[in-house]
Amino acid sequence: MSFKNIIGQAIAVRSLKNLIAQDQVRGSYLFLGPDGVGKRTTSIEFAKVINCERGTEDPCNTCVSCVKVNSANHPDVFTIYPEGASYSIKIEKIRDIIYQASLKPYEAGKRVFIINDTEEMTEEAQNALLKLLEEPPRNHILILTASNTAGLLPTVLSRCKVLKFYSLGQDQIQEFLQGGDIEEEEAILFSHMALGSLGRAIDFKEKGIIALREQVVNDFFFRKSALFREKVLTEHIDGEIAESLYMLLCWYRDLLVSKFTDAQRNLLNIDKASEIASYAGRFSKEKLEKDLLNIMKTIAYLRRNMNPKIALFNMAVQLKRA
Repeated sequence: MSFKNIIGQAIAVRSLKNLIAQDQVRGSYLFLGPDGVGKRTTSIEFAKVINCERGTEDPCNTCVSCVKVNSANHPDVFTIYPEGASYSIKIEKIRDIIYQASLKPYEAGKRVFIINDTEEMTEEAQNALLKLLEEPPRNHILILTASNTAGLLPTVLSRCKVLKFYSLGQDQIQEFLQGGDIEEEEAILFSHMALGSLGRAIDFKEKGIIALREQVVNDFFFRKSALFREKVLTEHIDGEIAESLYMLLCWYRDLLVSKFTDAQRNLLNIDKASEIASYAGRFSKEKLEKDLLNIMKTIAYLRRNMNPKIALFNMAVQLKRA
């Protein structure tokens, strides 16, 4: 990979290249934008080019430093993710970063710390990180990524240079997918359902998400029993529950959209346009809005570690047809 392979983020990439060209890379950065649009990939490319032995605006990917970063084996590049059942970054992990930041680079010019999904950092951890953000040691760079600022302390946000990342266009995602091993028909569908996230579109292919959609929508939406619906969804708790709920969210969203427009291009489940148009007429706008809200609330509850069976059963009851 290199900066030129990052899709749809020309403004952010240009800003980083300008910093590199002017030798102004220092301090802390926040890459802010939706999931799956290139923040993590860009952070790795930035880490590579900071210490690339060729000293160009794009990483060479062949020098020892670039090769080590690509293999996640560079002693001066650290990548942190949320962990555990709570999916969070706790203070212990930040204390380790603070300790590492007190050391000189082992073999590179700069040490780089990439903290992903920073909004999942506990408040205690964010407060511990503040000192490092205020006075980053010389030759130490911090790169934070976040999908939103809601979980970030204002003091953390104010101490970072913010680079915004944006959702990709449907055509950009489709073009990328067709450049791989994905057939045009699937590329069109995935690019519509991805909601601007290339990472999500790629996951659809790798996880066989369309087969999951067929199962969940057919068994859940077309059945009347709330108990059966709860049973269907709880079968996916071990790894597919998030994807199942996303499929339902897309389906109900399309039903609502279909009540206001005949333009198929506005649908996510574009391959099911005729079915969606047919079923949309059977629901009121108010009912579909309530159903969408219930699905979104359930997603939020599960992210907060609410008991999945309780959350899904309650949602199933709310979605039961009148």
